[in-house]
Formats: sequence, structure tokens, C-alpha cells
Amino acid sequence: MTMFKPNLRVERLQVTAGGRVAYDERFHAGLNIIRGENSSGKSTIMDFIFYGLGGDLSDWRETAIRCDLVTLQVTLNGRTATFSREISDQGGRPMRIFFGSIEETLDASREQWQIYPYSRGAKDSFSQVIFRFLGLPEVQYAETETKITINQILRLLYADQLSPVERLFRPQRFDDAITRQTVGELLCGAFSSKFYNAQIRLGQASKEFDVADAQMKALIRAHGVDGNPLTVEWFTAETANYNRQLELTNDEITALEEKIFHAQFDDRLSLNDQEETYSRIVLLQATLARLQEEIDTLELERADSLQFIEAVDEKLTQLKQSDAVIDELKVLEYDFCPACLAPIENHRIEGACGLCKMAHDPRETKARSLKLINEFARQRQESQEIQEGRATEIERLREQLATTRALWEQASRHYQVAVRSPTTELRLKLRELNRAAGYLMRRIEDLASKAGVIEQMAALSKTTESLRTEIHGLKSIIEAEKRRNASQVARAKTAIADIVVEFLKRDLARQSTFQNAETVTFEFDADRIAVNGDSFFSASSMVYLKNSFLAAFCFAAAQDTSFNHPRFLLMDTVEDKGMEPLRSQNFQKLLFQYSKDVASEHQIIIATSMIAPELNTPDITVGEFYSHDRRTLTIQDAST
Repeated sequence: MTMFKPNLRVERLQVTAGGRVAYDERFHAGLNIIRGENSSGKSTIMDFIFYGLGGDLSDWRETAIRCDLVTLQVTLNGRTATFSREISDQGGRPMRIFFGSIEETLDASREQWQIYPYSRGAKDSFSQVIFRFLGLPEVQYAETETKITINQILRLLYADQLSPVERLFRPQRFDDAITRQTVGELLCGAFSSKFYNAQIRLGQASKEFDVADAQMKALIRAHGVDGNPLTVEWFTAETANYNRQLELTNDEITALEEKIFHAQFDDRLSLNDQEETYSRIVLLQATLARLQEEIDTLELERADSLQFIEAVDEKLTQLKQSDAVIDELKVLEYDFCPACLAPIENHRIEGACGLCKMAHDPRETKARSLKLINEFARQRQESQEIQEGRATEIERLREQLATTRALWEQASRHYQVAVRSPTTELRLKLRELNRAAGYLMRRIEDLASKAGVIEQMAALSKTTESLRTEIHGLKSIIEAEKRRNASQVARAKTAIADIVVEFLKRDLARQSTFQNAETVTFEFDADRIAVNGDSFFSASSMVYLKNSFLAAFCFAAAQDTSFNHPRFLLMDTVEDKGMEPLRSQNFQKLLFQYSKDVASEHQIIIATSMIAPELNTPDITVGEFYSHDRRTLTIQDAST
């Protein structure tokens, strides 16, 4: 069967108590039925699956809290991973993830397990890891840093017995309409990577623009001169003007010195000024060399890191492509040798290569690919953060370099004047000229001190203009994607509603509105569903309606690749609120029929005490029929 992505499937659940296995069963694709008497522990198993997948659960049943650990083997878009969480009455527990099967964990070292927190912080949360391998965008909502988590996704994938039957979502603390709306639209196929990336980048670019604009205004306030703009053009014109005046003054000094020379006055200015100026030139030259060396070193490091990031991106692309190649090649069968064209006999060997006959497990290859993708993604993020720090440091060093270079040029000119400036009995006039030259040099030095500011202003101006253009483009992308999202959500809702109507019409004749159903409407933010405009029915009919909606959502996604629904459903309510056996069994058979007919791989896990006889077969059921004497969990007393 074809696999639409994202695709989530539970393969094996293992629960331990007191260090001993209390439950260990395997699950399959399609419909899975856990059956047994009431109060035999079926709902506890459903809670364990929800919790093992990342759901937030702290109100455990009495038997469940006696257990220690939930270990869940899953496939994420066909790749195998194992999740492990300690059972606790405290919420927000972390998750340990191993990229392989439960059997492989037996020989794995502690270092091969990776621990991820519930909430995002300095380290990725387990929701980010799961989303990454399901290909789901990390959607941000409510104009805040809040992002959708796997727990919020599971609220629309798990119908438990304690949730109100009139609500679509499993309730949680601090629930709000915008979260439900975002989750529902995400699963319907809205929030493409293009939309999400543009939305995130818009927030970043807007902040960057505000920072750059604020920096420009602060520089103008701190360094503005007589209302003149701090531009490169103004700086160049002012520097040229003062240099011309200094050149004219130096010419007058030279002419006066020549006159003094011819008058045979040999007194000269003190050598102290020459020595101090020369020492300053040497110091500034050393500073220039050091700054340039630091910039060159950082530029080389940045170039090396850029090549590394490009190499990591190429590795990630190759790893993702490798999954597709593995999926295609695993079904190839050879009738003739591709080298000598000789016929190949008995090529259908279970679990072996179609050509070389060697045994191999594609899931091991997928597990290694999963681990490598996660590691390369983490390395890329760390390298990107280091690159940003280098860019900031290079910008600071360049500003310092510009200021130092301008000071060095002025010191050089001052030294040239100092080595040739004599003093005579015409000292008064010469001193006036020297004072004028000194004033001009100080003005030029003042300008030189602003060279770094001018360069920073030019860079900020260029940055703000570039960000303004980028922001305009991002807004255009977001508006276009919003229109696409609205169209996708509307199309998805129509597909879901059509299947709900089919489920209602095929219900037993217990609710006339269902038999005459024409329209089904639902709102994620309002957390409600209506049939022909009516939202109030008997308790059992409300259960049937809610179950029909959740099943329809899953089956619509299994027929359409545009959904972001993971094609997975947990349902512990097929007989809730007084549902009579025949009605529940009829619904079970509808689930099985739809499950056989849809295009994509999927998984539905239900629990019931009144299984339809036609479905009570090993290829559909999970485990044995549980009873009060033989419950789902085998927990031994500490005394035994």
C-alpha cells in the first residue's frame, strides 16, 4: 500500500513495572482492536500509547501509576524509532529516543539513547524531533514564540473516555481557541513549509529592521554634526575641505620656513613633537596589522564553516533521497543477472536481497538514516549560530579598523609637517600658523574618529533597505500562502464532512437527523460539530458523531496527500455513553471497511468489550481477550 506522509504508526508497546515486563504486544497497520471485559485495563493501554507518543498525562489510573516505564516502537514516515518515558504523576516529562527497534535497544549503550525535554529550550524538545522526522512544520501561533507540540496534535488523534463527547479535542489546561484552530488547520494541510518559513523570517526580519533603524537613530543623536547627515558623501566632502585648508596652511609654513632659512636662523622646533608623532604612527601601524589579521582569520573561519554547512545540507538532502531509493529498490526482483544475462532461479526468498540472496533489514538502514539526519541537523544549527557570532565580530573589527586607519593617516601628515617645521625670531607668526594647522588636524582627527560611525551608518542604511525589500517580498508570499491555506482547509473540510455524512447515514436507525444528514459543519476553534445545523443529540449519538468525525478526518487524509494528518487514530469511545452492542459493532465494521479501501497506509487503534464477531480475528485484534482475572497488565506484588 502507498504511504502518504506524514505517517505515524505504533509497532510495539512495552510497559514495565518493578523492572519486569507488565505488557508487551505488537501492532499492525490498518485497524487494531484491543478487546476485553469492562475494567480489564484496555483504557490504561490506550493512555500508555498516548503518553508514549508524547502526550501530556499526569492523572493516571491506580494500576498504571504502579508501572515504571513506557517503551513504544514506532515508524515515522517509514523509519523505525523507539520512544521511552518514565511514568510519573508530574507533567511535562522528558523522552528518551533511540533510532532503531526495541530489540536493538537491548544491545545499545546509554550513549545511543538521546534525551529530549518536553519543552523547547537550549536543546530541542522531543516534539521538534518528532515533527522533523514526520515532515511537519513547527508552526508558531498567536504572534508569540509559542509553537505547536506533539501533545496538541495528539489531542485531535485520541478520543478517550474522560473527554466530553460534545468536544472534538481532548481537553487540556490553559486551552484556547487559537491553539485548536491552528492545530486543526495544520492537520488539514495548511501552514506549508513555504508559508511557515516566510512567517518566521518575517518576524526575524522585522526585528532586525527595528534594531538597525534604532541603531541609525542613536548614532545620529550621538554623533550628528550641526544637523548634517552622517553619510559617506558628507564625510568625504568635510575631510577634503579640511585637508585643503591644512595644505594651504602648510604651504604658508613652508614659505615662512624658507624665509627663515635664508635669514640664516637655525633654531628649529623641538624634536619632542617629532618623536611623539613617530611613536604614535608606529603604535597605530601595529594596531592596523593586528586588526587586519583578526579580520582575515575570522573570514577564513567563516568561509570554512560555510563550506561545512553546505556539505551538511548536501548530506541531509542525500539522506532524505536515500529513503526514497531504499523504498523503490526493496521491491525490485531480478529474473536475469544484469551482468551476464543468465537466468536467476528462486529469487523470491523472504527477507533476502533479490540478486545476491544476502539477508538484510531495510528498517536498520532507515534507523541509521534517521539518526544521521538528526545529528547533521543539530550540527548545522550549531554552525549557523557560530557563523552569526563571527559576522558580528567582523563588523565590529572593521569599524575599529576604519577609525584606526584614519587616525594613522592624520598622524603621518602631522609627522611630515613636524620634521620640516623650524622656529625663528618670527616665532609669533609661525606659532599662529602652527596653531591653525593643529586646529585643522584636530578637526580632521575628529572626523577620522567618526569614520567607523560613518561606515556603520552606511552599512545600516544598506541593511535597512535590504530588509525593507525582503519584508515586502515575505508579506507577498504570506498573503499568497494564506489564500492557498484557506482554499486547502476549505477543501479538506469538505472531504471530511462528506465521509462523516456517509458514516451517519450508515448508522443504525437510532437518530433521525443522522439518517437525513445533508450537511456537517465543524469549527476547530469552537470545538464543536453540527449536523444539519443541530449540535445536540443523545449521549450515545454524540459519541457516534464524534467518532465518525475523527475517523473521517483520518480516512480523508488517507485518500489525499495534501493533508498534514499523520494518518493515525486512537479511539477508546466506540461503546461509550450507553452505546448498544449492535450500534458499536456496526461502527467497527464501517471502520474496517474504510480501512481496507483507502489509498494510504494508516493505523487506527480502538478498544472495545463488544467486538463485532466478524472482526474477532488475529490479523485485526491485538493480544488476547482480557478479563478481570487476566488483565492487560501483569503486575506482581513486591512480596512475590
